[in-house]
Amino acid sequence: MALINININSGDRVLAMTLDLDETQPNEKTILEYVKSNQLYEPDVAHLMLQFVDAGDVVVDVGANVGFFTTLLATLTGPTGRVLSFEPGAGNLARLHRHIAINAFEHVTVVEQPASAVAGEVEFFINSDNSGGNALWDVGSFPGNEKSAAAPLPLKLLATTVDDEIKRLGLPAPKLIKIDTEGAELEVLRGCRHLLTGQRTPFVIAESHPFGLAKMNASLKELRTFMAGFGYATFALFYDGAMPRFIPLDVEIKSKHFINLLFTTPEHIARFWSLAVHDPMCKTHSPPRPPT
Repeated sequence: MALINININSGDRVLAMTLDLDETQPNEKTILEYVKSNQLYEPDVAHLMLQFVDAGDVVVDVGANVGFFTTLLATLTGPTGRVLSFEPGAGNLARLHRHIAINAFEHVTVVEQPASAVAGEVEFFINSDNSGGNALWDVGSFPGNEKSAAAPLPLKLLATTVDDEIKRLGLPAPKLIKIDTEGAELEVLRGCRHLLTGQRTPFVIAESHPFGLAKMNASLKELRTFMAGFGYATFALFYDGAMPRFIPLDVEIKSKHFINLLFTTPEHIARFWSLAVHDPMCKTHSPPRPPT
């Protein structure tokens, strides 16, 4: 492992953060490959964070893994902001705390519990094939997870909710909640009802993991319908940071990839994109408005 310094030019801001990545671990190797190719990991999500998150903001990272997005968010919010990170996997926790320490972040709070719909005991499975795939369902059933299938590692853990932790810490409603929980996204959102009511949290990013959702007795349609009940529309994201694209609720979403979706309102989108450039003869997207 070696320290990697990352400098990010974002509008009128120059950001710097440090990572310590172990390329023998599949999830960290993937992050490292993005960094080495001069890209941000999961660029669709990263670019959105660069666009929306400002100094002083409160944000939440559910499923923080080894801490790439926690580190990015903490860099964006600065010491006047607050980052609340949820991560229950022991191996990932050690790496997450390492990244918090080497960046000297004092404004990051880690909740070492799964986030779910209600507080209580849950079964949490460690993924022996890729620690980026720990989940609230038996990960040995996922195609290719041979080690996890051969030797399951279920743990009994005490879950909490995002609503409860925000209240416990006395924090205001966050500007953004990012959720990557291998199919438990709907369960996590059910534990955010207070923060979703009246769109107190204007931006929610959630991964679409059809296999995991099915394991949790849910579906992407059900997740989107749940969010629509709180007034959130669904938007698709792009790797180049272009303006998110609205997808009507009755339009089915299909992709060969696990994708990230943004839940917000057109009004919130308009706060950050003042111009839509459209040329029907090319694939150019609307450029993001520089952060102010």
